[in-house]
Amino acid sequence: MLFPRLRARFLAGVAMALIAPSPMSAHSLTDALIAAYQNSPLLEVNRAALRGQDETVALARAGLRPNVSLDGNGTLAINTGQPGEITDTWQAGLNANLVLFDSGQTPAAIESAKAGIMAARAGLKAVEQSVLLSAAIAYLDVRRDMQFVELSENNVRVLREQVQAVNDRFAVGEVTRTDVSQAEARLAASQAGLSASQGGLAISSQNFLAAVGSPPVDLSTPPPIPGLPDSLASAIAISMGEHPSIIGARYAQDSATFDLERSKGRSGPMVSMSGQLGLQTGDSTDHAVVAGASVSLNGTIPLYQGGTLESLERQATAILDQRKFELQSVARSVQQQVAIAWANLGVARATIFAGQQQIEAATIAHDGVRVEATLGTRTTLDVLNAEQELLTARSNLVSAQRDEYVAAYNLLAAMGLLTVSHLQLGIPSYDPGVNYNRVQSGPVDGFDGSVLDRITNRWSQ
Repeated sequence: MLFPRLRARFLAGVAMALIAPSPMSAHSLTDALIAAYQNSPLLEVNRAALRGQDETVALARAGLRPNVSLDGNGTLAINTGQPGEITDTWQAGLNANLVLFDSGQTPAAIESAKAGIMAARAGLKAVEQSVLLSAAIAYLDVRRDMQFVELSENNVRVLREQVQAVNDRFAVGEVTRTDVSQAEARLAASQAGLSASQGGLAISSQNFLAAVGSPPVDLSTPPPIPGLPDSLASAIAISMGEHPSIIGARYAQDSATFDLERSKGRSGPMVSMSGQLGLQTGDSTDHAVVAGASVSLNGTIPLYQGGTLESLERQATAILDQRKFELQSVARSVQQQVAIAWANLGVARATIFAGQQQIEAATIAHDGVRVEATLGTRTTLDVLNAEQELLTARSNLVSAQRDEYVAAYNLLAAMGLLTVSHLQLGIPSYDPGVNYNRVQSGPVDGFDGSVLDRITNRWSQ
């Protein structure tokens, strides 16, 4: 019996250490969500990736901006035919090149990059939802497991009293050794259950620490569940317009449309203008500086590239088809997630209602069996079974209450509403437009959709 007791004490100590107070501890569900949002390294990773994605528009715009370079060289020559005669010449040049027309390749590349950025922003929103959902589930799991530990401790205390009472009755010959053994066996099982509950609390506390960034302490009762739609159809309709995966898939399709337009432009003419301004010195006997300038207009039309241009166009068309079907697949998946979360929410609420009735009935039955046992009409086993049924009913209710919250937050995530603003956390959310505007001038909320419509109409005819 020594090892199980030591193990139980160890697990209890671990659980208490994990929920010990700390300066960064979260006390409410709102605190946990705020801490997770502000301290998540996963969010910082994706924000940095989005800032890198912002540069793609600036890189694409460079295609229609001038390229200017400065070059120079110097030459020192020794005439071997006339010893001591050394000549030197120096020259410098300023060169500029500007693409005037490239059959729409660069404008299409710019719009494709903008659509790619919007898709990346949707991806960041999906990560934000995942971080908040993980924090909420971790919070609810810790509260559930703390209640499990409390129920298990109370069960062990009750069974110890039961064992003592049975032993007293055995001493006066009212019960048999079998009754004593049954009570002791049930006490041992309850102690094992307590150890399991403490271990579960230690695990959920570690999950909380990973999700929130600080250990749990003094977790309060969760606030009321945020407002939800009245019907599954309404929830699905909201998800089709708000879920980040659908939004990202739509922008990915837009990006593929512009990439197809760019591939078509590779077969068209290109016109560019170049200019040079140069300075050059004479030899060692004449160091006069000679200046020169020139401007030229250049045009090219690709006639045959070994099939490369046609292959690139076919590839872009296939990618666009892929993006269209991906959008359909994502929409189906989101609809499935909403329906599952809706069903789980209904199951949890029905389970809570049934659990409350079960506890009420189990309490009455438990009290009656204990009274009947003192009168000799019930056995010790009947009392032990009644206590176990009451413990099970209370545990089931705790689980169902946790499941209701988890299903509700899963439903919010499936609809795309598990955000800082919708949850009204009272903190500023990350604004991706700040960095976008810093690295280039351009629209914060996307691109001109009419451009996409014109391109789509042109190549689809």
